[in-house]
Amino acid sequence: MSFKLAGVDTLFPIPLFRYRVEDANLNDNLSKEIAKRRKAEGGMFNSNRQGWQSEHDFFARKEEGHGSLARTIAQVLKATLQSIDPAADFGKFNVTMNGWVNVNPPGGYNGPHQHTNAVLSGVYYVDVPRGPSDKGGAIEFLSPHPVRLIGGLLNAEMFAERIRYQPKAGDLLIFPGQLPHWVHPNDSSKSRVTIAFNAMLHAKN
Repeated sequence: MSFKLAGVDTLFPIPLFRYRVEDANLNDNLSKEIAKRRKAEGGMFNSNRQGWQSEHDFFARKEEGHGSLARTIAQVLKATLQSIDPAADFGKFNVTMNGWVNVNPPGGYNGPHQHTNAVLSGVYYVDVPRGPSDKGGAIEFLSPHPVRLIGGLLNAEMFAERIRYQPKAGDLLIFPGQLPHWVHPNDSSKSRVTIAFNAMLHAKN
């Protein structure tokens, strides 16, 4: 008796879109603007631990660096939506976005959470200082599907309970908003600075 593989289908895929933003002055401008905001604003508390989080007004800000990155994120989100559904009719829905700054000092982190109202969520990395471990400041995604733990007997992503990604400054990640994730504690001696954002879709009447 013989057999052959007829095909392999990927069921319920969860994509992670990884972009690089190339701009020599962007992160320096953002760092200066964020430092100024931290002196003037009290900040919010959500998933951040020991850190500072701005109001969710990133896309309404007038600072040069904020505006430049906001426009880039909008372009990237549109390209990502088109890659997800090439036939998407942008005339049938509106895209609204919110975004905020996260500053995690040494020891600071973001606890496990998800963005349930967002179709897509993402993060841009302004400053990612490296500490002694390969986990410090890394973003870790948790499987939203039931996972049967098999003790490492098979090394395959389809059985993974969690997948960690160590970003660099200038990286821009986009993923489904319902995907649970968290950020490992910053084990460096400097603050870790990121811009997080959400995209929501609303049907036009």
